[in-house]
Amino acid sequence: MIENLIWDFDGSLFNTYPAMVRLFKQALLRKGYVASEDEILSLMKDTLGKAVDFYLDRGVDYEFYKDFKKSEEELDPAEQPPFEGAREVCTVVVRNGGRNLIITHRSRKTAFKLLSHFEMTSLFSDIITRESGFKRKPDPDAFIYAIRNYRLNPNSTLSIGDRDLDVIAARDAGTKTCFFSQNGARPSIDVDFIIDNLPQLEEIILKDRHSR
Repeated sequence: MIENLIWDFDGSLFNTYPAMVRLFKQALLRKGYVASEDEILSLMKDTLGKAVDFYLDRGVDYEFYKDFKKSEEELDPAEQPPFEGAREVCTVVVRNGGRNLIITHRSRKTAFKLLSHFEMTSLFSDIITRESGFKRKPDPDAFIYAIRNYRLNPNSTLSIGDRDLDVIAARDAGTKTCFFSQNGARPSIDVDFIIDNLPQLEEIILKDRHSR
């Protein structure tokens, strides 16, 4: 039975990448560098730092990153909404007595900005961000901490992510795994579930409860 959910933030809970890629591309263009959105997205899905370093290595002035961050901070939260069904899935978990948690490389400030704007903060027991001090995914340390601190049963805890590093970290911590596939992407490891929209996740949870 699935009782608890551990969420990745960008690309899993919130649809942030389209706006981030657009702003990143514009910041590069202002420095005279043309990059494709597919290339930026691929790098950014690994880490934002990797994307920045990639273009710094190609001679782009570091000021482009400051420009990007300024644009991101000024961005209307409405341009980075939760995925359809996100609120409903989280609500089902809380209503059934479970917990939602977030483990993200994003900063606490920007994560709470979006959660607050969409009035979703109260749905989460904890939001583990880069300031929490854990190693980056695919290291499982943050997941292990969450399991121990909240006394979660790994067998009834499902972790959702849109990248290999999300599901690898979750698997190594012992939770069940769900890969949120977009544009036909598939994980490099075996996972318990693959979905292409979040209402499917709600169906998994409810089906699991009703089958008891």
